[in-house]
Amino acid sequence: MPTVGHINLPKTGEDVGSFLIAFEEWLTAKVVEVEPSLILFEAPILAARATPSVTRKLHALAGLTEMVALKAKVECCEAYPVTIKKALTGNGKATKDDMVRAARVYGLPVTLSDEADAFGLWLHAVRLRHPSHAWRWEPMNQGRTA
Repeated sequence: MPTVGHINLPKTGEDVGSFLIAFEEWLTAKVVEVEPSLILFEAPILAARATPSVTRKLHALAGLTEMVALKAKVECCEAYPVTIKKALTGNGKATKDDMVRAARVYGLPVTLSDEADAFGLWLHAVRLRHPSHAWRWEPMNQGRTA
């Protein structure tokens, strides 16, 4: 089973720089620790009422992710939320609760929708990059071997 988790970035209000430094430090350390071959992240989609600082933070997170990946020579891609939701629940309009419930069907003890989203990203990557192994990650096949 993959390991999923979440981080709480500092609440910095309008201060985008401090927010991004905290994320870059965390992501760089995680890349060194895990040594991934791919970093797949959720594309920033903004609510109609997003403030300018939230807009800057979300787009900058995507850019920083790409920068850290490039520096580490790791492939980096983004996936849209609808794709992630569909990968995990079969429904591109799934709610946060739907995502958590679906991740639990796979046996992951997720507590937050962010963790369920991370698993949805991982599941999407497995299906896309390693289709011959994707069958292992369908709920009805959990625990089976070829």
